[in-house]
Amino acid sequence: MRTLGNGLPTLQSLDVSQCRKITDKGMVAIALGCSNMRKLHLSGCKSVTDELLKALAKSCSRLEDLGLSGCNNITNTGISTLADGCRYIKFLDVSKCSKISDVGVSKVAEATSSSLKILKLLDCSKVSDKSIFSLAGFCHNLETIVIGGCRDISDESITSISLACSKSLRSLRMDWCLNITDLSLNSVLSNCRHLVALDISCCDKITGSAFLAQEVSGFELRLKVLKMSSCMRLSVASVGLVLRSCKYLVYLDLRSCPQITRQSCEQAGLLFPECCKTNYDGSLSLSEPMVDNFF
Repeated sequence: MRTLGNGLPTLQSLDVSQCRKITDKGMVAIALGCSNMRKLHLSGCKSVTDELLKALAKSCSRLEDLGLSGCNNITNTGISTLADGCRYIKFLDVSKCSKISDVGVSKVAEATSSSLKILKLLDCSKVSDKSIFSLAGFCHNLETIVIGGCRDISDESITSISLACSKSLRSLRMDWCLNITDLSLNSVLSNCRHLVALDISCCDKITGSAFLAQEVSGFELRLKVLKMSSCMRLSVASVGLVLRSCKYLVYLDLRSCPQITRQSCEQAGLLFPECCKTNYDGSLSLSEPMVDNFF
């Protein structure tokens, strides 16, 4: 890695994801030697620490795309330093970085407010409403937000971000956000008119009544991907409301919804969009990679 850093000063993109033997020493050398770096992905490189983020902040001020999913040694200190030095970040993935909390996310929101478009915080258990409020306060151009597994997030902050990013938000993943209710869903659907992908799986307080409000309003949603697996309160009637509001669906996930089966939907005479693949039981799992690209 040191040789690479010294020999390729014009290097702009590097992906070493899942290279488990990568350490700070080699990556710091690359950061210091490749000041033109725009894109760096290190997902699964668990030995990487804040030292790399400090080097990136010092040398790679034009960095735009950084993937750190699963880099468990990254902390708020490193992320804050990175945000101060790399203010043109458009894409940041710190999913499953268990030490990242509201302190780090709030700093990122403030420092990269004019550039940040995609933020992934999947399973960052220390992230709460405070992070979302910070994003809503500073980042009004977010296109993709992934907060699945952030269980301390509530309706109040989701309403705030749906208003702040109403013109930009295209994709929202908030599965396993257990405090989310129909209030959040209604706010997202009513305000984010360009939304094409939504994941509310395992949000067991959601009933689907928000789709009734959309039907009453007469506005057709642009959703293409809707994941609602393990939403215990959804019924066949809920699916009917979804279908009347969402004419452009290409993928609908209804797995593990106890009140919904293929047979019950057929008996109700529900009409699905011609191009829509409906996943009732996992038989469409092969299409998941395509769907995941939306998030």
